[in-house]
Amino acid sequence: MERYSEVIGLPVICIDNGKKLGTVEEVVFCPRLKQVRAFILERKGCQLKKKVILIRDVRQLGKDALIVNDCSCIKELREAEASKSLEEKGSVIGLRVYTKAGEDIGVIKDVLFDSKTGIIEGVIISDGLLQDIMEGRNILPLFGKVEFGEENILVDKEAVEEILNRGGGLKNRVFGK
Repeated sequence: MERYSEVIGLPVICIDNGKKLGTVEEVVFCPRLKQVRAFILERKGCQLKKKVILIRDVRQLGKDALIVNDCSCIKELREAEASKSLEEKGSVIGLRVYTKAGEDIGVIKDVLFDSKTGIIEGVIISDGLLQDIMEGRNILPLFGKVEFGEENILVDKEAVEEILNRGGGLKNRVFGK
């Protein structure tokens, strides 16, 4: 499983010739399908058009680089949008998470996804700076009924019961709890 925050800044390497094609600047999500669709590359020099690599063109996503088969997999962002490869793209980072009972769980700060399928497996939630420092951030696995909206995510009670405390934070380090 990959993390959004660890993918940003990775070099993109072409296996065909070993050339560095760029660096990952952003991850494109489709919230409705709960998927990663593509990776936007940083612009080089005076390059005007954004370049993108679709998730299906990624051969391997490792901890140190994103590997593609050849240079032809890089597309212009507008071209990919026109071909409907990136339809329904949207943001996931920063969305507020609520239970269907109306309880505020927190804000999404990171996303966990499968690099082969692009499916979002879970999200890392912040419940405020003080809570993050004391308790650490929690992982909310995305299974069961999870509904992504433009501004919020609604989750079922079962998903909330499965929140994983990562055990970080000062409380754990100082008191060993």
